[in-house]
Amino acid sequence: MKLRYLCAFLLVAAMPAAPITISPQPYGINVHVAQDNVLAKVKAAGITWIRIDVDWSVIEASRGKTNYDDVDRVIDYAATHGLSVYASIGTTPGWANNKKGGNYPATKVTDWTNFVTRTIGRYKNRIKYWGIWNEPNLKIFFALGKDKFVEQVLLPAVKTIRSTDPAAFIVGPELSHKTETGSEWYFWMKYILDNAGGYFDIISHHIYEDHGVYYMYELLEEGDKLIPSVKKIVAESGQDGKPFWITETGWHTRKYSDTMQANRYLDMLHTRARKNFPQKVFFYEIIDDPRSSVDPFGILRNNLEAKPAYHTYRDYISGLLPDPGDPDENETNKKCYAEVTTGHAGPAAADPALQSMRRVRDCLRGYSFGAGAAVDLYYEWNEEFLALALSDSRVFHLGREIMEQALALLGENDWLAMELPLPDTLYRNAKALTRLIRREYPQSPLAPMAVLLDSTLEATGKVPLRDLLEHHLGEDMAKFKKSR
Repeated sequence: MKLRYLCAFLLVAAMPAAPITISPQPYGINVHVAQDNVLAKVKAAGITWIRIDVDWSVIEASRGKTNYDDVDRVIDYAATHGLSVYASIGTTPGWANNKKGGNYPATKVTDWTNFVTRTIGRYKNRIKYWGIWNEPNLKIFFALGKDKFVEQVLLPAVKTIRSTDPAAFIVGPELSHKTETGSEWYFWMKYILDNAGGYFDIISHHIYEDHGVYYMYELLEEGDKLIPSVKKIVAESGQDGKPFWITETGWHTRKYSDTMQANRYLDMLHTRARKNFPQKVFFYEIIDDPRSSVDPFGILRNNLEAKPAYHTYRDYISGLLPDPGDPDENETNKKCYAEVTTGHAGPAAADPALQSMRRVRDCLRGYSFGAGAAVDLYYEWNEEFLALALSDSRVFHLGREIMEQALALLGENDWLAMELPLPDTLYRNAKALTRLIRREYPQSPLAPMAVLLDSTLEATGKVPLRDLLEHHLGEDMAKFKKSR
């Protein structure tokens, strides 16, 4: 009897953990390691994402003696209350760099990677989105140049994260939009993306703009005089197909009135929704810094009293402040995985790739029973697949690649491709995706279909697409429904 219970326990312990719930919503805020009563205000406002600090110099102030209590508390609160977490890891303790300061890298890279390994392993099943360092182009945060940052901090960290948790998403480079000599964001971003861009799943940036949201978007999309736009630098480095997040932006109430701060929040939220760009915005920050020398960027005062911007953010999220300039046809279809996760930075009505996908979808629906059933199943299981894709970077990338390859195949060949089998790259990606879901997520509602597809792809992947759409897909759908 005891042996049976022991075997059952080991079986359960060995099973892959269920994917954590990650919100597809774009609403975020910086909280550092806020107290629970502050986090409760985040939850009450309907904000779904928090950006937190995982500070090496605080957690391991003395070599070998770690204290994750504050981070654990925030993560526990987030898990209990349905908040999604984006964690920024960085700053060096004195013992690791001869007391040069937290803005210098570790003397031994292995000390840094050991901390990253330990931290990623600790939160592997609770945090899936990681940024490395904060605004390294500012000397107050990183004292050396961009080459030293990439060599001694960034590349060691991203490689360690990839090996410790292959499902994690890496976000970066987290630069400040500064143009002063030595801090030029465009030189830093180009260098980082050219040398390490392939490791990023999501491109991020920090931008504060006194002239308002309209001018901020000019800097992001068009540039200014001799300074290129953020989009241009990202595109030149070949990373423009990836989601783009602003992980810090905001207006403080020492320079601006409370009302002006609230108005800027609303402008930002309306503009982001209209453009579907960036995919997420993390405002800075939830509560005023208690130090009087620090500008009060919070939407809460230190006594937890809400500023007007807090009410604006809350009311916008709840739907009470709709944008009169955003027509319905520009809204993202929340039932479409491709539209929810698109990295093309535009609403569906203005995005040629998504419009083309919609035309292919409509054509498939009328092509055959099997093709129509596959399209319907795509929408029926969108939430389940989206949940996996947002918690596992491998699922995310394979799903996007398959969609883009299918779109290119069916949209650019005038259906002549119907007489050919699946292209080898599309077949390999489909096989990899089904096996990944089957292996890593056996408890997912998608697992039975993954099992079925994995067993049939070998044969159906070699038949002409016409036969696959007209016959095999219909048969597979029927088999699956009977098996349920």
